[in-house]
Amino acid sequence: MKITNISTLFLLGIIILMLSSCNKQINPLTYTKGQLIFGSGGGFANQVNEYRLLENKRLLFRKNNDTIFTDLGKQKGKTVKKLLKESEALFQETSGINEPGNMYYFVRLQKDQQTQSAVWGRPNTQVPEKAKELHKELMNLVPATK
Repeated sequence: MKITNISTLFLLGIIILMLSSCNKQINPLTYTKGQLIFGSGGGFANQVNEYRLLENKRLLFRKNNDTIFTDLGKQKGKTVKKLLKESEALFQETSGINEPGNMYYFVRLQKDQQTQSAVWGRPNTQVPEKAKELHKELMNLVPATK
């Protein structure tokens, strides 16, 4: 009877280890596929809220360039493809925007070891409507905090 219990516990332990290794946390700083990096920052404390939407459909968050990202869940594949396509179209039309103000917003496309960026917030800066719309769509993915 003891041997059966021990072998059952042993097998259960192996199964738990296998399942936990399948749920491996991805480091977006070393992620090699496409990702959209977006958010906002600035103000007196220069607080930055950064979100990363990875090509593998994961949405991650970090605050103030922290090294730890919080997983905000998996997104719909159709939505991720659409947003990546929209960002590619935006960066084909513009060479990028770098007009941060005291408070600023940003969208970056990181793909094929290249990064294209749009940063805006300075008053009276002309920002393409596509950049603002893309940022708004991306922010709509972020779950509301309670």
